[in-house]
Amino acid sequence: MRNPQAQRDLADPYQLHRTLARVFPGARADGDGANEARSPNHGLLFRSEPDAPGGPAVLVQSLTEPDWSALEAGYARRIDGPKPFDPALEVGQRLRFRLVANPTVKKKRPGQKNGARVPLVHDRVPAGHTRATLGYLDWLERKAEAAGLALEADRILDAPFEVRTRKAGGHRITLFGVRFDGTASVDNPDALADALRGGVGPAKGLGFGLLSLAMR
Repeated sequence: MRNPQAQRDLADPYQLHRTLARVFPGARADGDGANEARSPNHGLLFRSEPDAPGGPAVLVQSLTEPDWSALEAGYARRIDGPKPFDPALEVGQRLRFRLVANPTVKKKRPGQKNGARVPLVHDRVPAGHTRATLGYLDWLERKAEAAGLALEADRILDAPFEVRTRKAGGHRITLFGVRFDGTASVDNPDALADALRGGVGPAKGLGFGLLSLAMR
């Protein structure tokens, strides 16, 4: 935490993403935030853990091995890894999970060619709204089902928050996020393995979408 760049990156997920891109040979963070480290060749997913034991930490998952020597001396210390991650998943297996997600839906707006992402700031469908409106817990259930997980709905903790960052060119963005902690059982091991590799939901380049599992 005494390193100025580390302080900056922990406060700004866009800058953290650009820094992490440097540890993958051949990766490049360009001006608009697109990054070769997010391609299938690298599969970069990361998550900040501000309340980790011993101080703030960043979890990094990738399909290729990172080269941590690309970071400046004193930026961070490696706690664990790199290590292979190849879980043995079975139908019915009960797991604990953590997911920091950007729960949104795409909605078309008049005069716009492409839809805009709208944050799901309510935990459930608000009273008087249709099921199509969704809340972020409804979104989680839908994403979990697609990922081969059956959630234990009464054992999910949700912690909503906002992330503010500034992309190249000075464009400010604010993202709505939720940290989900809970338990679930495996319905489809293949679908779950795909979700682990590819992440869940949008904004993966800004620290969302990394699904972590632990044995019950």
